[in-house]
Amino acid sequence: MPDESNDTDEEDSAGGIRRYAVLGVTGVLVLVLVLLFLFYTGLLPVTGGDYEQRTLEVTDCTGTERGVLTVDVAESFGQQYVGLSRTGSLAADRGMLFTYGEEGDREIVMRNMDFPLDIVYIGGNGEITGIETLDAPGGPIEYYLTYDSTTGTGQYVLEVNAGWSEAHGVSAGDCVTGLP
Repeated sequence: MPDESNDTDEEDSAGGIRRYAVLGVTGVLVLVLVLLFLFYTGLLPVTGGDYEQRTLEVTDCTGTERGVLTVDVAESFGQQYVGLSRTGSLAADRGMLFTYGEEGDREIVMRNMDFPLDIVYIGGNGEITGIETLDAPGGPIEYYLTYDSTTGTGQYVLEVNAGWSEAHGVSAGDCVTGLP
C-alpha cells in the first residue's frame, strides 16, 4: 500500500512556499507604493545640496534694464526636485534658475509651496518664451496631495515671486543675460 502521507507533506510544503512567495511579493509592492507616495507628496526628504549663485539681468529688446535678480541655480535632479519647496518666502529680487541640457517642453510643479510664483520660461538664446503665475496651495490637502503645474518651452526656467514680472514690465520676447 502506497504511503499517502508523503504526498500530502510535499503538497503542504509547496503550498507554504507559494504562500510565502505571494506574501513577499505583496510586501515589496506595498513598500514601493508607500515610498512612491512619500516621494510624490514631498514627505520623503530629498536634499537639494549646495546651489551655485548667479546674477541675472533682464532687459527688453533694446537693452533697457527691466530688473536684476540673484538666483540659486538648480542643475541636479535633487536640486530641481526640491526647488523652492518648503521655502517660507523669497526676497524681492531673488529667484531660482532651473537649467536643462537643451531646449524643450518643461513642466513645473508647485510642490509644498507657501507662496505664489511667476514661472519664466527662457530659451537657450536667453529670450523669454513665456511667463505663467502659479498660486500657492490653499490648505494642507492641496499642500501635500495636489499641485498646480504649468508647461512651457525653454532651456531654462526661472522662478520668482508672483508679480515680479509684471512689476518690472517683463514679458515674452525680453532677454535674460548671465545664464550659465
